[in-house]
Amino acid sequence: MLQYERFEAIMNKLQQQNSVRVTELAPALGVSDATVRRDIAALDKAGRLRRVFGGAIAIPQTATTPAADVDISIKHNLLPEEKQRIAAYAASLVQDGDLVFIDAGTTTGAMIDFLTNAKATYVTNGIKHAYRLAARGLTVYTTAGHVKTSTESIVGHDTVENIRKYNFTKCFIGATAIDIAHGLTTNDIDESLVKAAAVDNASRVYILVDHTKFGKVGPVSFAGADCGLILTDKDPGRAFSDLTIMTV
Repeated sequence: MLQYERFEAIMNKLQQQNSVRVTELAPALGVSDATVRRDIAALDKAGRLRRVFGGAIAIPQTATTPAADVDISIKHNLLPEEKQRIAAYAASLVQDGDLVFIDAGTTTGAMIDFLTNAKATYVTNGIKHAYRLAARGLTVYTTAGHVKTSTESIVGHDTVENIRKYNFTKCFIGATAIDIAHGLTTNDIDESLVKAAAVDNASRVYILVDHTKFGKVGPVSFAGADCGLILTDKDPGRAFSDLTIMTV
């Protein structure tokens, strides 16, 4: 069983019973106690659970924790004007010869209406993103993997391995939340692995987040808050002054 599959299994178990023990997880996952402890430590560091002696417990949702994944059809209607401003500026950054990764999501998806550079090549794990890019006459490739309908994204081990074959000049990524200590976070392990791979394989990273994402922490971290230029619609304040932020 791959690591991300173990992560998912551990979190599913926690959702069912709020606490898990290493001694029950190891045989269920077919790995050693030491491997389970390392997995729990990684999930604890990501803010996904709380490690305790002998196992882990679930973290109750707080006011600073984003809600679980919202269906993509609802997200499209949230802060549309703000997303358009961010997206328009992001699209203007694409240049001739760029190999561009566009993350699945509504703000990154809004970029597509503003993209005109046919001398760049685009890669995306967004199902509808790919169709819309192709419909505009742009060169686009989709990633391998399985489809997550709630976010219209392609995720999984195959997706991560596919992304690692590319050397992107620019990566446009979304996030559920952004926090100084926990960095960029999202709600889903599979999506976090895809985002992390894209960030790692890009020369320049642009994080597209509206002002409501700041100061919150999602379940899974995928990159540091300082991994790239943050494009947003409103100054998040002094708490984030050490980051590279552009308000558009």
